[in-house]
Amino acid sequence: MALIENLEHEGWEEFFRESFRYALEVLKNDRFRPVGSSVDDLKSWLTAGGVARVRTHLNKQMEMRRFPSSRKSAVNDCIEQLVRENRGALLDLMADGIVPTTRQEQFEIYGLPEQKFQDILSRIVAGERPFEEWMHAHGHSDEEIEEIYRMVDQWLMQKGIIPQRSGE
Repeated sequence: MALIENLEHEGWEEFFRESFRYALEVLKNDRFRPVGSSVDDLKSWLTAGGVARVRTHLNKQMEMRRFPSSRKSAVNDCIEQLVRENRGALLDLMADGIVPTTRQEQFEIYGLPEQKFQDILSRIVAGERPFEEWMHAHGHSDEEIEEIYRMVDQWLMQKGIIPQRSGE
């Protein structure tokens, strides 16, 4: 049964959540593993256009099947929530080139509006340190901030985004 058909029934939200999570797991571990049609829909949409494509296809299908506006809204809210809940998995799949993304979608997944990001970037370019300021304002020490930077650097090196430092 196609994903859209499952979204017409009671219990659709839990089914959608499980299908989305499973699709991400399959894309991470074995992209070509045979799966049911609902997960297959999600896999193909994610790999062909990311979350935006999932949203586009489901909205078209909900319109064609004349879903009530309350259900359409609930499905779209659920997509947003799934993106927030699965941010790490989505970012990993994007970094690995499995799930394509647009700039706008990246900001959505990061949970940061593009304008706010631009403001933060402008502050950094001007010599400010907004991350450290925020961390200090929330009671974190310089040592904790340094540890977070180490973890970020390590992840960036593991992903090949920045080169490995000699001796690491």
